Amino acid sequence: MVQQTSSLISGEALPHGWRLVVLSEVDSTNDELRRRASEEPFDGLAVVAERQTAGRGRRGRAWASPRGNLYLSLRLRQADSLAETALLSFVSAVALADAIAELAPQVPLALKWPNDVLVAGCKVSGILLESDGPAIIVGIGVNLTEAPEATQALYPPTSLRQQGLTVTVAGFAPVFLRHLSERVALWRRGGMAAIRPLWLARAHGIGGRLIARLQDGQELVGFFEDLSPDGALLLRLPTGELRSILAADVFFEHQP
Repeated sequence: MVQQTSSLISGEALPHGWRLVVLSEVDSTNDELRRRASEEPFDGLAVVAERQTAGRGRRGRAWASPRGNLYLSLRLRQADSLAETALLSFVSAVALADAIAELAPQVPLALKWPNDVLVAGCKVSGILLESDGPAIIVGIGVNLTEAPEATQALYPPTSLRQQGLTVTVAGFAPVFLRHLSERVALWRRGGMAAIRPLWLARAHGIGGRLIARLQDGQELVGFFEDLSPDGALLLRLPTGELRSILAADVFFEHQP
C-alpha cells in the first residue's frame, strides 16, 4: 500500500489531459493503478513512485527499486483484441527511446526484441504490461541514477547517469509521457504498421544469430530476419524455415 502521497501534479509539461500522481513509496505502481481503477478514466493517469517495495518485472521477477530511478505506471484503454493490446509494449519502447534520444542525443540507443531499451549495449529499462479489466496497465522502469549490480549477461544493466546523462524523475517523466502520448495516438490511428518502422530503425541484432528460449523450454537457434506486422520475431532456422515467435527469451551473440 501507499506509505505517503504527494498532491496530484498537473502542468504545462504534461501532455494535454494527462495527470501525474507522485508517491514517495508504494508496493508497486502497477498495483496502485489497480486501486485507483474506479476513480479515474482509462487514458491519461500516470503514477510515479520514488521507491517501490515490491516492484516486479516480466514473469514475476523482482525489480530492484532504489530511489532516484523512474518507476512509472499508466493505464490505457485496451484495443479490440489482446493481441493488438500487447503491441503497446513496442509503442512504449519506441516512446522511451525517443525520450532518451531527446535528452541525450549523443547516447547510442537500440531496441532489443521485444521491448528492452539498450544504451551503449547495456540494458537501461524494463516494460511490463498487465491487464486490468477493459484497461491495460503499462509499467515502466528506467535506471536514471542507479543500476543493479552488473552480471555476466550479454546486456549488463546500466544507468543514464553512467552514460553521461544527469536527469531527475521530475525531468524525465513528462518528456516520456509526451512521447508516449504521441506514439499511442499514432498507433491508434495506424496500428502496428505505423510503429513497426520506428521500432526497426533502432532494432538490435537484425541479421544476427540468436537463441530463442520458448516458454515450453524448447530452444531455437537461427538468425533474426525481421519483425512481423503482429510484433513477432521472424527467425530464420539453419534449415531455411522461417519461424514466427511471439513469446520467448532471446539471447543474441555479442555484438560490439
